Amino acid sequence: ERPLESDLMVFQGALVDRARNYLVDQMLHHPLNPTHIFFLDADIVPAPDTLMRLLRHRMPIVSGMYRRRLPPYEPMALSAKGGRRGRTLHPITAKGPRLRRVDVVGAGCLLIHRDVFEKVRPPWFTSEWRRDGHLSEDFSFCEKAQKAGYRVMVDTTVNPLHLEPMGVGTGRDGKVSFIPLD
Repeated sequence: ERPLESDLMVFQGALVDRARNYLVDQMLHHPLNPTHIFFLDADIVPAPDTLMRLLRHRMPIVSGMYRRRLPPYEPMALSAKGGRRGRTLHPITAKGPRLRRVDVVGAGCLLIHRDVFEKVRPPWFTSEWRRDGHLSEDFSFCEKAQKAGYRVMVDTTVNPLHLEPMGVGTGRDGKVSFIPLD
């Protein structure tokens, strides 16, 4: 399901950070003057009402809670914890409030309002190597958005499947579940 005043943009054949930046630029210059961009990766399978559910939150940045497609299959919504020795990211659990603030989310099922891109300077998505390792393009976007004053939110009840060779999802009990793709 999607609003009538929406357009579908598909981009293939580039590094993920370049593809996301290209799509944001296209959205910002689109004749429909869209209010949001919804990133949905090719290996993410949402429920039909996912986009409409995320739009109803009226949040600048909100994600569905999908899981990594490889072990340990943790949610791609993480919060920072730590003290004097530094902060580390830890996956959130499905238990707790439906809509919750996190530090970073994967961009595989992510809704972002255009105001965020007008306030955060491009490039919005950058894949970076740092002293402590690799920072993915979606996590770097979350950092930049938070520095600009935005909260990163996740709806823990929006649980799309992440395909690899079977669907990896979240069961009603909040734990990882595997769905055969027949």
